[in-house]
Amino acid sequence: MTTPWEKQEYLDSVAWAKKSKAGELEVKPCISAWMDVCGFGSALEKCAWNLIELQKSGMLELLSTVYQIAGHPFLVGVEPMPYESILIINDGVSRTVDLDKPEYANCATFVFYLRNLFFAHRSLVELTKSKGYGFRTILAGGERVQYSPTLFTGNAILQHNEDNVSDFGKALLNKNFLYNPSEFQMNTAFAKAYSIDSLGTKLGFNINCCYIESSFWGVVEKIPDLNIEHKSDSKLIYFNSTPVLEIYFSDTISNHFKGIDFLIHKVCRIRIDERFEGEETIVDL
Repeated sequence: MTTPWEKQEYLDSVAWAKKSKAGELEVKPCISAWMDVCGFGSALEKCAWNLIELQKSGMLELLSTVYQIAGHPFLVGVEPMPYESILIINDGVSRTVDLDKPEYANCATFVFYLRNLFFAHRSLVELTKSKGYGFRTILAGGERVQYSPTLFTGNAILQHNEDNVSDFGKALLNKNFLYNPSEFQMNTAFAKAYSIDSLGTKLGFNINCCYIESSFWGVVEKIPDLNIEHKSDSKLIYFNSTPVLEIYFSDTISNHFKGIDFLIHKVCRIRIDERFEGEETIVDL
């Protein structure tokens, strides 16, 4: 008879608890983005939180289209390479990239990743505006640390004989009850991006705009062959000493929020250098 306490899932849970108690958890630098459909709350309120009515209003169709554009990774890789993990939360898309092993990052690929983030933001602004809503993107840097398991399945519940498990038991063993992705456990970059977005227009974070929190750049600069020239109104990114992508700012907002001093730049346009893609491209955001 196999008990839950003999199974790997329980042993993993105990191991995480021991690591946490001993202070041996691995902290990883990361960058995150929060991309938010603005106006969802008002639409839900108008429908009295009735999802049938919300569907009739066209909001669910809009969200489906948003996720077709943004609900997939823009940076693909396998460990130890950096890659993007996505978490959908109702009307928002959270995305995060670990950069604890920047030596495995490809600079050119990462520049394309940044470019695609801005392109997606611009497309989603146009899409949501056409439906009477808005969109906002926040990029931030920080850290994340996994402190607990990512699964809780029937293995943590069922005591059974290995050779005599009922159909219900087999289904229970394969059933996961917990969604706790490691990439989003105690992720301060995601928390910053989400918190900045929550401050809203009253504190200057306007709808249909894109903002970058300053610690984002410190994490990104660890990538080999990637250098950043910090100008008064832009960040110019170099790949092997060649300028490839310039990000321009129209405003800077400083704020003290929940124990941290924020410095956040509002992105107004990006410029892709001709030496990177063959011709210069300027995109207004």
